[in-house]
Amino acid sequence: MSIICVEKEKCVGCNACVRACPADDANVARLDESGVLRIEIDDEKCIKCGACIKACSHGARYFQDDIDQFLADLKAGKEIAMIAAPAIKIAFDGNWRHALQWLRNNGVKAIYDVGFGADICTWAHVRYVEKHPDAKIISQPCAAVVNYIQKHKPELIPNLSPVHSPMNCVAIYMRKVKGFKGKIAALSPCIAKIDEFHDTGVIDYNVTMEHLKQYFEKEGVDLPKVKIFSEFEFDEHQGLEGAIYPKPGGLMKNLLIHNPEMEVITSEGVDKLYKDLDTYAKSNGKYLPTVFDVLNCENGCNGGPATGVDYECFEMNDIMHDVERHARKIRKANKTKKGEDKQFAEFDRILNINDFCRSYKAEKIHEAPVSEEEIEKAFIMLGKHTKQEREFDCHACGYKSCRDMAIALARGINERENCHQYMISSIREERQRVAEVNEKVLDMNRELMDIFGELTENISRIRGEAEDIRKSGVTSSDEMSNIMTHMNEMNRLNQNIATYMDDINHGVEQYNVMTQDVEKIAGKINLLSLNASIEAARAGEAGRGFAVVASNIQELSKSSKASVGNAQENDEEIKKVITEVNEVVHNFSAATDEMLMVVNKAIEESGKTSEKSLRIEESMETVSMMADRVRDAIEKTNEILN
Repeated sequence: MSIICVEKEKCVGCNACVRACPADDANVARLDESGVLRIEIDDEKCIKCGACIKACSHGARYFQDDIDQFLADLKAGKEIAMIAAPAIKIAFDGNWRHALQWLRNNGVKAIYDVGFGADICTWAHVRYVEKHPDAKIISQPCAAVVNYIQKHKPELIPNLSPVHSPMNCVAIYMRKVKGFKGKIAALSPCIAKIDEFHDTGVIDYNVTMEHLKQYFEKEGVDLPKVKIFSEFEFDEHQGLEGAIYPKPGGLMKNLLIHNPEMEVITSEGVDKLYKDLDTYAKSNGKYLPTVFDVLNCENGCNGGPATGVDYECFEMNDIMHDVERHARKIRKANKTKKGEDKQFAEFDRILNINDFCRSYKAEKIHEAPVSEEEIEKAFIMLGKHTKQEREFDCHACGYKSCRDMAIALARGINERENCHQYMISSIREERQRVAEVNEKVLDMNRELMDIFGELTENISRIRGEAEDIRKSGVTSSDEMSNIMTHMNEMNRLNQNIATYMDDINHGVEQYNVMTQDVEKIAGKINLLSLNASIEAARAGEAGRGFAVVASNIQELSKSSKASVGNAQENDEEIKKVITEVNEVVHNFSAATDEMLMVVNKAIEESGKTSEKSLRIEESMETVSMMADRVRDAIEKTNEILN
């Protein structure tokens, strides 16, 4: 589970977290899919000091603790005791007793003062130094410092004080001396304590003061807002001078009370401490103090990242001054007549120092070193070629130097877009390219203006021609309608001709019948004439007159037959001519029908042409308006570019 988390949507890539973080490579810059720079956390390298949370003005970072599991187990009836860090007096100024009483009322079995654990921690340090007079130790009440040394400065592990932190000291006291078997929750101002508890296995929950306050607000737990009487008292002993451990130099003051000759140096705050640790690692051992009292937070644990308050140093010091003054009064009463410390004497009697010591292991992630060749490539990627460019050191990227940024780039944990100088150079180059493009755009705009001028003229001309086409289409439509009228009349006339031709055909057929009848009559007359001639020849002289009649009848028959023959010949000619006339009439009728179809189609197309001409005219009007808008836009663009 990540302890310090990032809400990527809120991260703007300002690098405030990178600048604040004392742990190299714990923050990783990445461009997301939309090209926005986001800063992620490498959990393996994060020391959980919380400096990035305080530095982030965008609320993109937050932390998690064990409060949900603690409350669930408490509600389930599990046996849980709690230890409360002295910084509770800062976090719950005026009503810290009421907060602890609420926890007791809601199922916490016992509540111990971590200040008492701090007294044990002081005793253990004093006794350890007495046994190891040449020891050079770095104090370890601060879990963030322990994380830093284990992950980033493992060479300092031999110098880490073997004495447990005050929280672990009181928890061990509860288990070893008081025999408590249940779970222990620590009410803490520190995010990093969760790692200490996991490493040592002494404490089960890290419940931060900030999240407990948030829980009270969410659930409507109304604690008194003024310093009034509370029935709450810690189980067992309340701490003496251990109550000032959360102050800067708190351990030092406690050590000097019991050993004024001990050499102790303090260092607090992210900006100073980690530089001092680097110096400590490089220093000659003979110059090192007996105890290097260190705290990650500038105002000590009172200013811890999980107290949930943001007091100024003077206000916090005033609160702790009252605590220290009260502790001194108790301490005086704790002296024997011989000046011996009753509390330490009791510790010597009941405690075993070995129970309050721990060991450490290096957690440093071994990475292949970055070669100078890779750093050189990174510098080139950043566009840094000269000594001046490579020592620009503006710190905008969050690193102390351009070289550190190049190393991060070579390791793949940063992006060149995170370099201010690179971006300025890129912007400058981009501006130059934009200027060149702008000039080309201006030239193109000028050319476009000329084209639009011609286009406007063409649009006007086309609009006029479209109007002429539309008018011509209307006129053509009217003329075609007139033609249609005449064609209809011709069609009717053709139909009349066809009717007359049918009558003629019928008459010719009747005439043929008559001709055939005449031909039959002529044949009979000719036969009659032949018979008359035969009879006349028989009659002799008496039939001479009859022979004349027979001869005339024969002549009539020949004449009729000849007329019939001529009539038949004429019939054939007439039939041939009539057939041709019928064919002409049929072809004329077909041509008339086809002409009617063509004329109808022409009228229809003329109507469509007129409609299309109207639409063309409307479209050209729209195009003209669009051209005007484009011309206006180009003119405005030119004004901007100029």
